[in-house]
Amino acid sequence: MRTTEMAVGASVRTNFDDPELPEGSVGEVVTVHDDLSDGVDVRFSDGRLINILSHALEQVSPPRS
Repeated sequence: MRTTEMAVGASVRTNFDDPELPEGSVGEVVTVHDDLSDGVDVRFSDGRLINILSHALEQVSPPRS
C-alpha cells in the first residue's frame, strides 16, 4: 500500500511476518508522516504503537452489511 493511500483511522493488516508482530496483525493508522520514508504509526490491539513502512501494510476492507 502506498503512503499516499493511508489515512488516519484506517484499519490495516500487516503483510509480513516478524517474531514480535505476526503476519496478519490488524491495527489502526494513527499518524501518516509527511516524509514517505518515515512510514506510518499503527496502534495494534495489544496497545503497541509501531512505525511501519506502508508497503508492509494492506487496508482491511470494512465488513459488508
